[in-house]
Amino acid sequence: MWRIFFDTLYVLSCLIPIRGWREWFRREKLFDYHAKLNALRRAFPRQDWRHFRLAKGGGSLAFITPNGHVYKIRKFHLKDDSVTKFTREKRITDAIAPLLTVRVPHITIHQVSGYTVYETRFIPGKILLNLPLKQICKHREQIGKELGGIIYTLFNAKLPELKDMRPKSQKTKDIGMVHGDMCSNILIDPKTMKITGIIDWEYAGFGSLKREFFGLFRVRRKMRMTDIAPEAIWEYYRLRDSALDKTK
Repeated sequence: MWRIFFDTLYVLSCLIPIRGWREWFRREKLFDYHAKLNALRRAFPRQDWRHFRLAKGGGSLAFITPNGHVYKIRKFHLKDDSVTKFTREKRITDAIAPLLTVRVPHITIHQVSGYTVYETRFIPGKILLNLPLKQICKHREQIGKELGGIIYTLFNAKLPELKDMRPKSQKTKDIGMVHGDMCSNILIDPKTMKITGIIDWEYAGFGSLKREFFGLFRVRRKMRMTDIAPEAIWEYYRLRDSALDKTK
C-alpha cells in the first residue's frame, strides 16, 4: 500500500512547475523516497527491486525485498544522526539477541550514496495489533505471559557490554533494559498466536519498568482493549517473586 502511495505522489510531483517547490515536496513529504530507492538499486543490484514492499515507521522507510532482506533509511537523513541512531540500535540488539527466546533484528550498517542504510533479515510474523481484536483477546493470557517473560528477561539482564548506556544519576536497581515502544512492534505467528519476534528497537535503553509497561498501553487504544498488558504485568511479578524465593 505504501509503495503505491509514494509512487503515485512522486509521479504527481512532476506536475509542480517550480523546481524548488518540487524538490521541497519530494524531500519533506516523500522523504526522498525515489532517490533512496535508486541508491539501493545501485548498491544491491542482485535484489528484486521490481517486487519490493515499502513500510513506513516512525523515523524510517523500510524497503523489503521478496527474498526477505530489509533495508531501512531514516526519513530525514540529513537532519538525523543516522549513524549514531543505527549503531546504538545495533549494539542493543546484538547484546540482547542471545538472551531472548524470540527473534530481534540482526543489523548490518552500510554507507550508500550518502545514506546510512540499516540492513536486516525479515522476521516472519504479523504485527499483533493488525490481527482481529477477537482473535487477540482469545489468546491474551498466552501472549501476555510471553510478553511478561520477555520484559522480565530484558529488565533483569546484566548487559555489561552496554554499561556506558546506563544513566549515572539513577540507582542501578531501579532501572533495566526496556524496549520503550513495544506496543506496535510485537510479531505473532497467526496460526499458533505465539510471539515470533520484537522489532524496531530505536527507543530501547535503560529505563524504568513503569516506562515499559506504560509503553504497552500508550500507543494504541486497541492494545488497551485486549487486556494483554495486565497479563504481562502479572507474569513479570510472578517471575520476580519466584526468583526472590530462590535466593532466600
